Amino acid sequence: MGKTSALSFLAAALLPLSAAAQTMVPFQSGKAWGYKDASGKTIFKAQYAAASLSADGLGLVAVQDGTFLKWGVVSADGHTVIEPSYDYIDLCSEGTVAVYTGPVENSEEGLYMSGGQWGFIDLNNPEADLNRGFDLVGPFIDGVAWVNRTKTDIKRQKRTMPILNNKGKVIGENIIFGVSESFSMNDMVLPDAEGGTAFEDGAWILIDRNGNALTPENTPYQAVGEFRDGLAWVKKNGRFGYVNLNGEEVIPAIYVMVQDAPGSSPGSLLLRPESGAVRWVVDDRGLTAWLNEKGGTVIGFTDFNGKVSVFDTVDESMWDF
Repeated sequence: MGKTSALSFLAAALLPLSAAAQTMVPFQSGKAWGYKDASGKTIFKAQYAAASLSADGLGLVAVQDGTFLKWGVVSADGHTVIEPSYDYIDLCSEGTVAVYTGPVENSEEGLYMSGGQWGFIDLNNPEADLNRGFDLVGPFIDGVAWVNRTKTDIKRQKRTMPILNNKGKVIGENIIFGVSESFSMNDMVLPDAEGGTAFEDGAWILIDRNGNALTPENTPYQAVGEFRDGLAWVKKNGRFGYVNLNGEEVIPAIYVMVQDAPGSSPGSLLLRPESGAVRWVVDDRGLTAWLNEKGGTVIGFTDFNGKVSVFDTVDESMWDF
């Protein structure tokens, strides 16, 4: 992975870990990796070809299988939760992990997965049937996850962070396991030659923990975003809107641009939450409005370039400057 891509994950990876996660520290002996607890006692001896940063008392480990690595999950109590048998595992969240079976390629762009199948494993019941057959998946957040059902050329990157010596020099990399509060769907995709991370259009639906579709399967979304404050942006027929955690399109996908979607610019003037507005949208005229979580208008469409026109009546107490 290039320096820019690796460093882009540094902030997320350095967020405070849970107390359980801090009791499982990866260490290297020779070329092999293992885990110790916070006191330095060995939990797993150095026997793995790779080991991740821990999350919620779990670690991602790999064993060499010919020229390839096979990945599994181990826990801070010394147990192997998932035997190293998958081509990649990632996105540990809410008691699930995403597992991948298929090609893993290493190029000048970095290490990535493309052309295989993703699915989910419940860590409390790892032997249960998987929700499989997805081209790409996001993590479970508040009990729901985005999955893409159609084949695309999206290159799903291995998420890593740089390892620094005491002088701040990059001397290696470590694998990120788990999902931080700053997670972005774009974090999963290998940047293109220009450094962009735009998704190729797919066929995205929202599912619950049982694999039930929460959004219509016959009219999937072209692209989706992560949930923030209970809403995620969606793209359909080239237009943008928002769905809630129940899969309801509360702000219809009829706008040329919405807050947080690719290509949107953060406004320098944002409504305070107590105003009732949660997102801004832009219509065909290029005018901006601020809507509440049910799609109702808080401030009507106005010409907005970082300021509100003096011809618009606005209560200044509603705004953050």
